[in-house]
Amino acid sequence: MSRGGSERIVRLVHRWFGMAALGFLLLSVVTGLLWADAKFLYWDDHYKEKVRPLPGPSLETATLPVDRAIVAAKEAVGGRASIEQVLLRSDFGRLFYELKVRGEGVATTLLLDARTGERLSPISSDLAPVIAQQYVRAPAAVTGVEMERYTPRKKKRAQDAVRVRFDDADATEIVLDRQTGEILEDEGRWRRVHFAVMQLHQLNFFGFEKTLLNVPGVPILLMSLSGCLLWLFHRARRWRSQSVTPRETALFSARSPHEPKEVPPLS
Repeated sequence: MSRGGSERIVRLVHRWFGMAALGFLLLSVVTGLLWADAKFLYWDDHYKEKVRPLPGPSLETATLPVDRAIVAAKEAVGGRASIEQVLLRSDFGRLFYELKVRGEGVATTLLLDARTGERLSPISSDLAPVIAQQYVRAPAAVTGVEMERYTPRKKKRAQDAVRVRFDDADATEIVLDRQTGEILEDEGRWRRVHFAVMQLHQLNFFGFEKTLLNVPGVPILLMSLSGCLLWLFHRARRWRSQSVTPRETALFSARSPHEPKEVPPLS
């Protein structure tokens, strides 16, 4: 194949890969600009912070001994279990033990009321709104409580969660860990827009976890390589044109376009 034919093929490949990557590049630019410059629309202060904390009883009022709390936690797990940590906490209007229990190779967290011994985890549909309302700016009515399997944004495994919806101006939804009551996500109307923009920018949807970045990445890589080849072709052509001697240039310019070429005599 001639050098000109190779260059035409590379140019064609370069053009088609550029067209294939164009849509993804536009999507990346638009969502990147929104992500960088439109934070005032969807990223307010106090994200996943308690803006209206509900204090609990003082620690001194605990009446359930630690050893009884440990026995109750082991019985709740069943089988041979070991206690890795015990914390006494006062939160969301309750005083409770937080016990990290490991049984049969699986670690879990249990909450026990430190005065009555009542088991608080998994978080019930009655307790979840009490915990969740601490993250809502203003008092609002609860419009729904749902148990679900939820995968946090920066994790790969789904876990048991409870989602509490509020009837406030921002349509806030608080997602809690069903075992510990820890907040997993604080979603509002504009924050959901932010998450959607972020997922589009990273092509992180349909469960592919950013592997879709290979779709525009491969064409862009090949387009870059073909662009380098085209630059080399251009440099080679320019080098050949500059390698012509001044005498050859003068002879070529002086020759009439209608003058027949000189044919060497036959030997």
